[in-house]
This record gives sequence, structure tokens and C-alpha cells, in this order.
Amino acid sequence: MDFRRTSALAFAMVAATGTAHAQVDWSDIIGTVAQEDAIMDAAREGRGGPGGAQGATVLPRRDLGQALSRTFAAQTTASPSPSAPVISASYTPSTEAREKLAAIMGEAAARNGVAQGKEMRQLVLSRQALSEYERVAPAVGLKANDAIDAYAFYMLTQWGVANDYRANFTRAQVAGVRRQAANAFAGVADQLATDALRQEFAEMLAIQGVIMSGAHEAAVRKGDEAAAAKYVAVARRGGQKVFTMDPTTMVLTDAGFRKKR
Repeated sequence: MDFRRTSALAFAMVAATGTAHAQVDWSDIIGTVAQEDAIMDAAREGRGGPGGAQGATVLPRRDLGQALSRTFAAQTTASPSPSAPVISASYTPSTEAREKLAAIMGEAAARNGVAQGKEMRQLVLSRQALSEYERVAPAVGLKANDAIDAYAFYMLTQWGVANDYRANFTRAQVAGVRRQAANAFAGVADQLATDALRQEFAEMLAIQGVIMSGAHEAAVRKGDEAAAAKYVAVARRGGQKVFTMDPTTMVLTDAGFRKKR
């Protein structure tokens, strides 16, 4: 199963929409717009809003994203790898949460043009990219409707594109990254404590991963090495934020990502 590549459907999706997706630094959007808006939702719910717990302590929105990245990065030098915590990140999806995510990601994409914003909103609402993630994920042991699994998928695609990786991910490699994702998520799980928040977080990352790997794959299939190199550069730049280091300084192993010696 070629998990890194997102299949003919993702290729067709990118080809049909031209270069609109690829012109946006989606890694920056995930790190600084959509994720932070989701975290602000957590803050509001933590103060007693719908679905929230009264008196919950909520990290500032930027701190939550940084906490995820720091905990994940720390594991790239840990030996042996920590065991994955027993924690559930599953959720029951809702149309309401998806509509909210569409608005968040559409607004972020609209910074590059009105058409891009409209296209992104439709992509989220149509579930086209999400359906592709749900199709390929089970083959390597990842599940739909699970925030940790979507986070692992995103980190794999971020690293894969940044490294111009054109081989398959194995189930063992995916399992290793999934353990790292679970450890990182455990530290912020109380900030994403509702189904709606976990759905926003997971679908945002799954869609991001499909777009990112789909754009790179489209360029590779066309033999357009210049375009592929552009996507690699975008992913590498974004990866420095989500990994807190240059993703090309890491290797993928059965224990997850490891800092090169």
C-alpha cells in the first residue's frame, strides 16, 4: 500500500483545481490560524461554554500548539521510545463542527484570494480530501475519527514531502510515529476535550496532509521536478514549525522519527 501517495483521487483533485492549493503555505495556516482558532474554542468551552467543563484551565492558543511540537520533538532523541499512553482521542463527527472548520480554513485560504477561500470551504464541506484519508489510513493501522491518528498522518506527510520521500511508509514506521503523536497529544488532551474540538483538530490535519502530499504527488507524476521542489521547500519551511527543527535532519524508523546522528 502506497500510503505516502494519496492515490488517483487526490491526484485528480489537485489536477482539477490547478495550483490554487499549492500556492498556499498550508503548514503556516495549520500552525498559526486554524489550529489556534480551534484552541480558542477550547478556551471558551473551558470557561463553561457548550460542551465544556466549568473552571477548566486552558493554555493560551499558541502555547498549546507549541506544547504539541515540543513534546513530539523531544521524542526524536529519546532512547528507547516512550510507550504510547492509554488515551482515547476518538470522536463522533458532526456537520456543525465541519461547517465551523470550513469557515476557519476558508478564511485562512482567502488571504491568498477570494477564490482560494471559496475553494477551501467547499473542499472541507465536500469531504473529498477527508474521504481519501479515510480510505488510505486503515491500510497502515490508522483510524478515521481519531485525533491522534490524524496527527500522526499529518506529521508523516509533512516529513515525507519535506524530504521529497517517494517510497512507501510501512505499518511499523506508521505505528512508531503514532506512538510519538499519542505522547504529544496526551499533554494537551484536556484542552481538546470535546468531540467537536477533536473533530476540528483531526479533520484540519487530515485535510492538510492530503492536500500537501497530493500536490507533491501530482508534480511527481507529471515529471515536473521544479514544482515538486517548490512543494518540498514549502513543507520544509512549515516542518521547522511543527517539528521545531528542520525535518530533513530526521530519519523515519520503526521507532518513529529520529534525529540524524
